[in-house]
Amino acid sequence: MKKNLMMVYGQTLSRTIADTEDVQKDLEPYYTKLKTAMDADKLSDLSDADFADIQSEFQDGTDRYLSYNDKLKKLQAPARFMGKHQTLKHAYDTYANACQTMTDSLNVKEHTVDTKKFAQAEADQNEAMDRIIRLIQTIMSTNA
Repeated sequence: MKKNLMMVYGQTLSRTIADTEDVQKDLEPYYTKLKTAMDADKLSDLSDADFADIQSEFQDGTDRYLSYNDKLKKLQAPARFMGKHQTLKHAYDTYANACQTMTDSLNVKEHTVDTKKFAQAEADQNEAMDRIIRLIQTIMSTNA
């Protein structure tokens, strides 16, 4: 039974991380387009349709992150990983919420970005993802 729980836990973590990476790859071109326009102070050069599309894609990606977050919260961890799993859940929750904050920083109606909110969300995402990666590596290397 313990071995089975370990296997399910490891597979679920691997799948969640792979799915997260897939979403990141899907969102990369939208993020790059937006960030390039923001950095060049040319947000107005993005068409309304492009801006709305970016916001929509960000929201779709965030919704997927939130669903992965729910899976992690419900996942039963083997006893020896309980502490690390709690920390992982917190880090992923921070990541998913930072993605929502970034999405919310885009105002499609006014064609603006709350740059302070966007930058903070970006920093929070990077920090949370660094923690997630370290935790997953630790758990998986212990699992081996």
